[in-house]
Amino acid sequence: AAPARAADLEFFTGESLGVQCAAKPGDTDFAAKQGRCVGYVVGVSDSQQAGQGQGGTQKVCFPAGVTATAMVTAVTGFLAAHPEKRPLAAQDLVVEALAAQYPCR
Repeated sequence: AAPARAADLEFFTGESLGVQCAAKPGDTDFAAKQGRCVGYVVGVSDSQQAGQGQGGTQKVCFPAGVTATAMVTAVTGFLAAHPEKRPLAAQDLVVEALAAQYPCR
């Protein structure tokens, strides 16, 4: 299945999520942006994990001890490496990024 175009949804795009996740200390609203970034990435991850736990397709398999910081790093790296995907829906990109970093074997 192809990821939904963000324009068809009323949610974050990869671009808008990237802006939140790229905030640096000293930036205006740093804490709020980082909170939105981490909350979004962890929320999508939790949703994906719940679906997998209910028999959904195994896409993301975290090793023991994975942290929210590691998940955010994977997502921000993926967004930086794939600028052509940033217009797409952020939730699809988070799952794609996490699956690339933490594939199921």
